[in-house]
Amino acid sequence: MSDEQHVRELGISSAIIVDDGYDEIPQVIELRDEGAWDSLFDDAQGADAQRIEAIFPNYDPENREELRTNQDFIDALWQARESIGDLLGGLFDDYEHKISDNRPFLKAAETTLTELGIPFKTCGRNFVDAAVDADLIVIDLFLGIEQGAEDRELTVTRLKDAIKRRGDRPLPSIILMSQVPTIDDLAKGFREDVKLHASSFRHIRKNNLQKPGRMKGLILTLATHRSDSQALATFVETWETKATEAVHAAAETLRKIDIDDLQHIRSMLLRFEGLNTSSYMLDVFDRVLQYEIESHSSVLDAAITLDEMADDPAPLMISNDRDTYVVLEKTLFVNPNRRSHATGAEWPIAFGDILAPKPGSPVKPSGFFAGRSDHVFFVASPACDLIRKCGLTTALLVGGALKAIDMTKHDLGVTAKTTPILVIEGGRRFQVDWDFGDLRTVNLDQARQLLHPTCGDIAIVARLREGAALNLRQQFLSNLGRVGDLAPLPRSLKFQASLYFPLQQGGIQSIDIPDGTTITGNVLIPRKANFATAIFDCNCEDDLTAALLNLDLTEVASNSRDMFKVLKEQTRIRQMFRSGLQGINLPLNSASNAGLLKLDKGLPATDNAKPTTDRVATIVMGEKIEAELDNKLKTAGLIIHIQINDVG
Repeated sequence: MSDEQHVRELGISSAIIVDDGYDEIPQVIELRDEGAWDSLFDDAQGADAQRIEAIFPNYDPENREELRTNQDFIDALWQARESIGDLLGGLFDDYEHKISDNRPFLKAAETTLTELGIPFKTCGRNFVDAAVDADLIVIDLFLGIEQGAEDRELTVTRLKDAIKRRGDRPLPSIILMSQVPTIDDLAKGFREDVKLHASSFRHIRKNNLQKPGRMKGLILTLATHRSDSQALATFVETWETKATEAVHAAAETLRKIDIDDLQHIRSMLLRFEGLNTSSYMLDVFDRVLQYEIESHSSVLDAAITLDEMADDPAPLMISNDRDTYVVLEKTLFVNPNRRSHATGAEWPIAFGDILAPKPGSPVKPSGFFAGRSDHVFFVASPACDLIRKCGLTTALLVGGALKAIDMTKHDLGVTAKTTPILVIEGGRRFQVDWDFGDLRTVNLDQARQLLHPTCGDIAIVARLREGAALNLRQQFLSNLGRVGDLAPLPRSLKFQASLYFPLQQGGIQSIDIPDGTTITGNVLIPRKANFATAIFDCNCEDDLTAALLNLDLTEVASNSRDMFKVLKEQTRIRQMFRSGLQGINLPLNSASNAGLLKLDKGLPATDNAKPTTDRVATIVMGEKIEAELDNKLKTAGLIIHIQINDVG
């Protein structure tokens, strides 16, 4: 199947290119700071003024401030610029230079669309109507000559308007283009503002539009994952819309509760429970809202389409935009603001609370934590008993140890005794390994003393949601069986990388990457954490691909050449940005081999099995690369030295 057929079958059959370079007339905002205005008004006096009046009868050089912001006046000057050029000076020079400089880039974009057989329109700033029906939108980041915040805001606002006006039609694929060298960083904020998923969005520097295959590759990637991306976008959009409707429906139901009901609830129930009315009603509202969201079959139907997604994932977009730990934290823990809300409970602790040394205070050797700053406790006593005055005389605590999230350390796997993420004050991230043999009890007076705001030794640093807390408590109450919990997301760690190859004469040689390109990506860690996967970001795909294809194999160590021959095939290089380098041993405290999934094999059936791969790379983390490789240097593949970015 040709690229043209591939793109058409996957749903991209129309496009628009949006750039202010297509605007035929400069706008007021683009000329407001031009110094040539004063020269024009100073020179266009007497007979020369009559020449201006011939094209704009209301011309009066004394009204210069009004005229320079009059679009009709600018239109007239532009249309007559050939005949009055001696008066205009350099008024239009910057605009004309920009149009001239921009034209080759736009021509390259047009050529790519033509080669792929995609009919297209060209639009300036007034592109909204044309964008409503387009399957692909290629758009400039700054719709204006000043390349400033106002120009960017115009792009964002009008693109959002176009998407909103599409109604039920599938969302378009978007390619953002700009000449600014910081496009990689700016693209992230742009995508967030327009509310796009990475799989339907790509960006490119304009000077790369002229490089063979660059824009075509972006379009092919967008087309390949178009239907899956639209399914995800539809689900999120449906959920957001119906959640808003659910709020109104829940409010309508809950509005039937009046002050007399609250009084009865308090007198007949809460005064015996010892629970504040506010805390009780917040819980009731939460449950009613969840019920209303679940009532919308359209949300459930939109979610079903996610089951049909292709197994071949899209490449990661911008590594700094991806942080599964944030999502994981929100699924496991109660929001800190809700946690700090006074419940009226007798005890200062609640079921699911995690107790840790008070931040900023030294850990006393003979204190509650026995000198261990990595020690935490989980409150396992029933919630209702911690509320009532006549409830518990002692509360049960389960001990655990904080473990840094570090690929070079053991015990990174998630088991039934693990909380995969805990954020301590200051943004530091840990996982917690619970020791079900480390049990402790405290009475009410001890708890109050330990949590005293001035002289206490401990702090409540988090509270697990009910399901997660129940699951953890049931682990050591084995006779009652286990309560299921939401499986944790695969964890991801951002990295930067440098690339090397083993030399025939010994030692290693760095692989040159163009200035301004940073090799970045994510290491994905599954639940068992026996093996990791490293996936490169697609914003470095073209430069890394070119570097590998241009590598002279005669310089590569003979025992490593077969691996580099694999990386001479573009289909295999693409795997580095899709399924990634698989089978990286954990903990990564020494050099580890890594490979690409064999083309005739899939992923293993279990998350603790090593995938079947073609070995092509060796991963190292230490500063002394050759020393860490040691005896693996002679048989190393592509040497990837990674540095994990701080996850906290």
